[in-house]
Amino acid sequence: MKLQSVLAAALAVFLFCSNLQSQTLQLKSTKAIEDQTAQIGGDPVEIDLSEFFEIDGVTGQIVEMKFDEGAVSIEMLSDVAPLNVENFLSYVDDNTFDKTVIHRSIADFVIQGGSFTATLPIESVITRDPVVNEFSLSNLRGTLSMAKLPDQPDSATSGYFINMADNSSILDTQNGGFTVFARVIGSGMDIADAIHAIPTYTLTLDNGGFPYEDFPLGGNASDDITVDFMVELETVRRVTALPNSDGSPSMVSFTATSSAPEIANASFDGPMLFVTPGGAGLGSTTIVVTATDTNGNEVSDEFVVEVQPVAPFFKYQPMPRAVEVGRPVTISAEVESVLAATYHWNLDGSPITGATEPNYTIASFSNSDAGEYTLSVTNSEGTSVSSPAMLTAIEASARLINISTRGIARSGESAMIVGYFLSGVSGEKEMIIRAIGPDLLNREVEGAMLDPQIRLLSIGGDSVDLSNDNWGTGNDLDYLAELMPRSGASAVAEGSKDSVIVGSFPVSGYTAIVGPNIGEADGIVLAEAFDADEDRVNTDVRLVNIATRAEVGIGENVLIAGFWVLGGEKANLLVRALGPELLDRDVQNAISDIQLIVIDGDGNIVGESDDWGDSLYKDTLIREMIGAGAEVPNEGSKDAATILTLDPGGYSVVVSGVGGETGVGLVEVFEIR
Repeated sequence: MKLQSVLAAALAVFLFCSNLQSQTLQLKSTKAIEDQTAQIGGDPVEIDLSEFFEIDGVTGQIVEMKFDEGAVSIEMLSDVAPLNVENFLSYVDDNTFDKTVIHRSIADFVIQGGSFTATLPIESVITRDPVVNEFSLSNLRGTLSMAKLPDQPDSATSGYFINMADNSSILDTQNGGFTVFARVIGSGMDIADAIHAIPTYTLTLDNGGFPYEDFPLGGNASDDITVDFMVELETVRRVTALPNSDGSPSMVSFTATSSAPEIANASFDGPMLFVTPGGAGLGSTTIVVTATDTNGNEVSDEFVVEVQPVAPFFKYQPMPRAVEVGRPVTISAEVESVLAATYHWNLDGSPITGATEPNYTIASFSNSDAGEYTLSVTNSEGTSVSSPAMLTAIEASARLINISTRGIARSGESAMIVGYFLSGVSGEKEMIIRAIGPDLLNREVEGAMLDPQIRLLSIGGDSVDLSNDNWGTGNDLDYLAELMPRSGASAVAEGSKDSVIVGSFPVSGYTAIVGPNIGEADGIVLAEAFDADEDRVNTDVRLVNIATRAEVGIGENVLIAGFWVLGGEKANLLVRALGPELLDRDVQNAISDIQLIVIDGDGNIVGESDDWGDSLYKDTLIREMIGAGAEVPNEGSKDAATILTLDPGGYSVVVSGVGGETGVGLVEVFEIR
């Protein structure tokens, strides 16, 4: 097939557009950014840079053509050639133009492409139906027009050319006029000129002997022809003039520097510039913003940000809670103040004598200590008062008595693990540990494990290593029958392959590993640990920590851990869901972003957490984690944690991955007294 001709002779009406040859329009600053003020510890200064920078005169869709020689940005002229713009963009959007070749370059005339692949042998691109001719604007230097067949005005498909000179006298007056649909913007013609300067040859390749005339090729005339010598159009994409917050390609990118980043630093979200006070000191910093287009052209502006002092700012607030009479309690807040500050705690609005530190500890809480606590912090700019935290006096705290977790259990590294810790000076606690699979089938749970097994190991203290496959064997069934009703554990079908371990265990930590029996399939399991003491409320040995490690799925396969608190008035509990933290413990397939919600027996959400470090009570969280013997997650990790004060009753912790992520997660509940 003969190449589309751009050389034919005919006369037509000459249409002239005086401003079209403004393809050298450049990136520019439209107005100066004014100096700004910010408060230390305050919100960032937000500046929309689209109000200060633009590609001069460009209003249409921009397309970026990336050649080996550099990028050529073009503006679509849909107001004068809507059908041809739509046609060209259809080839852009389906990547037809990627890896195509500039197959014609005629001195002081055009460079042409869009019709053939940059391959050996060269192949024609797959084209759509021809588009109607829409000649309107003159073929001036830097404009793009659609290539056509001779004497066929409405024959344009994928072929295009860039006018390298003022070709209006030749191309506006033949074959119905050649449709100008786009123009080069910025300094893209520098790249087009570089391509135009490449030597051209007449080639006869493996295409039936047809010669490609004026074919630009790098290398020397004596070199073998390879794809590397061709002028390849690597990619063609729609782009915006300025950056978008969604990260899509743009012709312009922004950078910024701060002369004093410890005072304030700069960051971006699309066209939005955020200047954030660093919190390390007062003073001023010069922010230099630079806009750079894809051809390397730069425009800069600078402005001064003055960071001013401000009254103290509460980073973390004091946390309300129930406190058992006679036990110690610490209430705290974290304050940012670059200026010297004084502290004073208040109870029900009245200053507490001697309470002049960020942390306030009551060695033995009494009924008279109950009330609303606030912290007043004063510097030379003013006084800030914390949110109120109500400390409620209770005679006895409720106790954890069980955990029951439904999840997917697998063999090996992906086994479900149930952990619990018994605390006390001495003594033992009767416990029931179960792995329920077949019994779930009676509850119409699809995918239940048909034959689970369980192994219980102690962590320190007296050595315990027990296991069970089928609950009806290896257990004292009379003893189990005595403990099951008072523990709250439901009955298990006689002869089922569910697994149970029962016994009296000394103070220590314990781990129960749940998985399928040898040769059996993975599946959904209910892993449970019950306090089975006759008096579960008043015994010296307490169940102070319960946990389950299992796979976190999506939909019905999220990780759900149920627990009960019993007796007393209220229970203070630390509830956590760990995923990223497990990666540091070398747990394979740990989930990277985890969240939790806590639901009471009536279906109400009573607590939730996504990123633990975002809590208003972060300092309290850290202190209570350390006090409970729980390792504090890394700063900024995507683990979840919250502290709740709950009434006696049953609760469920629903653990899921953020954004549908899946993997191994750990849900934990700690008693805090």
